[in-house]
Order: sequence, then C-alpha cells, then structure tokens
Amino acid sequence: MSQQQMWLQIEVLFQNEKPDSPIEKISYLTVPMKLTLYSYENGTKTALNENALSHDRKLKCFDNRCLPVTLLHLGNIKSPHYYVEIETSQVLLNGSSFKPIWTTYNARFTELELWFRFIFLILAFIAAVALCHSLRKYSIQDWSIEQKWIIFLLIAVMLYNNPLFPLMLLVSSPLISVIDACFTVTFFCSLLMFWLCVYHGIRKSERHFFSFYFMKICLVGLLWIIGCVILSWSALYETVDPAFSISQDQEGFLGIKILFFVLLGIYILYLLFLLVRAYSELHSMPYFDVRLRFLTTLTFIILFISLLAVAIRFGRAFLENSIVMEITLRWNNSAEFLSFYSLFNSYLFTLAFVYSPSQTAMSYKDNPSFAMLSDSEDDVLYRGKKFANEYDEGEESM
Repeated sequence: MSQQQMWLQIEVLFQNEKPDSPIEKISYLTVPMKLTLYSYENGTKTALNENALSHDRKLKCFDNRCLPVTLLHLGNIKSPHYYVEIETSQVLLNGSSFKPIWTTYNARFTELELWFRFIFLILAFIAAVALCHSLRKYSIQDWSIEQKWIIFLLIAVMLYNNPLFPLMLLVSSPLISVIDACFTVTFFCSLLMFWLCVYHGIRKSERHFFSFYFMKICLVGLLWIIGCVILSWSALYETVDPAFSISQDQEGFLGIKILFFVLLGIYILYLLFLLVRAYSELHSMPYFDVRLRFLTTLTFIILFISLLAVAIRFGRAFLENSIVMEITLRWNNSAEFLSFYSLFNSYLFTLAFVYSPSQTAMSYKDNPSFAMLSDSEDDVLYRGKKFANEYDEGEESM
C-alpha cells in the first residue's frame, strides 16, 4: 500500500448556545475518550485494540466549537478500511456533534519523500568521501578539530536521512520506526556534541578523554537516552494502543520532562560559556578568529531558521504539550518536509566544502598555544605570498 501513516482528529461542534454556557469565551475542557479501532476487510470487522484504554483529551473551545484534537495515529496502514467507535462523557454528547477528520500521506508525497531521502543520502556519502579524499595527504594529527567532527557528522546525517526508510513502507514492524527515531536523535545529539567540542577544543591543544570529553559525553548522552527512550516507547506503545499520544498522555513522563529541560538548560549555559571564553581568548588571532566567526555565523543562521519554522508550525503548543517532537513529524505539505531536511543537510554540506583543504594548502599545527609562542598567523599563513613580494622587489631593484 502506497500510503504511510494515518491520523484521526475530531472536531466538536456545540449546536445549542446557552447564555450561561462555559464556552462563550475561550475555555478548556478535559474529557475522557475511549477509542476502539477495527479493520474492515472482505466484510469482516476485526478489533485491533480489544482492551482499549480511556485517554483524557484537552479541548480548547470557543464560539460553540472546539479545535480538532488527535484521537489516534497509525504508523502503518494495513487495511483499506477502518471503523472507529468512540466513547466519551455525557457532557459532549448532549447538544453537540462530531466532525471526524482523517489525514494521511498520499502516494505522490511518499514517492517524493523516498526520492529526496535517497538524494540527500547519496550527497552526504559523496561529501564524506570527497572530504576524506582531500585530507588523505595530511596526517590526522594535523587535521583541525572541525574537520574530524565534520566527517563524523556526515556519517550521522546519513543516518538522519535513514537508509532503512523504504522498510517502513514494506514492513509493519514497529522496530523500523524505533530505529528511525534513534537515527534522528543520534544526529541531533551529534550536532550538540560537535558544538561543545569545537568551541572548547579550538582553544585547547591537549584533549584528554576525562578532562575534555567525559562531561560532554555525560550531558549529551543523557539527552540522547531520554530522546531514544521516549520516542521508542511511543512507537512501541502506539502499536498496542493507537489512541496513545506522547504529546497528550504525558502524566507518566513528568519527571523525564523536567529532567530533559534541566539538562537542556545546562547545555545552553555551558555552550554560551565556552563560546564567550573562545572569543575572549582567540579574538586577536586572525586564523582562529575567522574559524570562530564563520562557524558561529552559519550555526546561528541555521538555528534561527529552525526555531522560526518551529514557532510558526507549532506555536506555544510545542512548549505546553510536548516533551519532544512526535516520533514522525506530520508534514502539512511537501515544502515543509523539504525545508527541514534540506536545512540540516545543507548545513553539513557547507561545512564540508569550507573545511576541505585546497590544492595549495600547507600543513599547519592546530594549536593556539603554538601560534602565540611562534610566528604570527599572518606570517605562517601568508609566508609564501610575502616571500614572493620580497623576491619581486629584489628583482626590480636590480
């Protein structure tokens, strides 16, 4: 079947307006809803969740109507027809009507997603091979910390593009969705680790494991574990209870939610501290200052566009109702999908292009302490040009 994933939303419409109605203005109603899902094929109706549980859904209501709320999500569409029974409180049943809204990805979008994931995957592989090829004539000790990390990030972005994505359309196992979620979390945590290591390592020549990497691995590793656990649990539990939603049934995740935001706050403060220290120590060194300014400018542009897109797409609901993003973001159109995926792929491709050495590049020790004790960066980087100028002047004097 060419379609992938399906959502059912319901919109509550109140038919009789009362003067003392609590929904004359904006209000929130929390009502229990029990959903039983059946597959209907060849005249046979089969229950898919016989032991369905009741879930509370928070409705935002105004002008005698409530905004649509998601009732179920199917990661794999196995049957051509589905039948749904909904049990709810008497408050909604009196003087109200329900408008179901079914949403799915059509075959054309699925084909487009397949092709562009494949294209980004091939481009990431080519970029990784090209960067390794351009660095082959230099000793790995002479590689800058950015070059070492970019090779690792290009491998991570290949996981982000998910080479196993076609299996999600062919196999109904939730394991594929779990792997896809872990690939996504791994890529973004790799980016977080990259920023910490670069802004700290660019001003340090000695990068021992316990003094340099250990705290960073613990901090980012905890974020990676939380992301993988929550998204994997959501993917597995939705196969048993399609009405489960990680963004709405999060009472049991309150402790994890608090821990996630505490760790995220610590990460942001730590990154800002490293950024300020790096600029304060290296701003007078042209070679290192250029590296800092380029990476910071490009990263802030990518983050600004990402946060702006998330704010436009989700608004306040992202902070109010979600721990992290849903296991698979529901794209409203092809432009959203291409924008998000091309943004981070282009970020890595740009870094790979900029940090690849030119044909005339010379080996330079990536050590700010060495640079401060020996010749200035201008003398080291542009010595060939200066010597050429002196040689020309000598000829003219003769």
